[in-house]
Amino acid sequence: MEHAKSKYGEGVISMVTEEYKQLSCSDVGMACGFQVRAKTEAEIMKLAKTHAAEAHGLKEISADTEKKIKAAIKKVSVDVPEKKK
Repeated sequence: MEHAKSKYGEGVISMVTEEYKQLSCSDVGMACGFQVRAKTEAEIMKLAKTHAAEAHGLKEISADTEKKIKAAIKKVSVDVPEKKK
């Protein structure tokens, strides 16, 4: 357990390890430091498409590029605060 002080005061924060998906622009050959983590592949794809449009001017992603993006998504372990029941 980790002790932490938040805006709500000092207390004990229980952390749990969860599996997330992760994608970096550099994983698909872009010279870009963008990285995103999300719980599902669908969330990753939505965020990647938004980023591609806003940062790289790609209004549409071809089927081949979408396959490349999906193939580059990695599973990572992330420590997150345990949800109160």
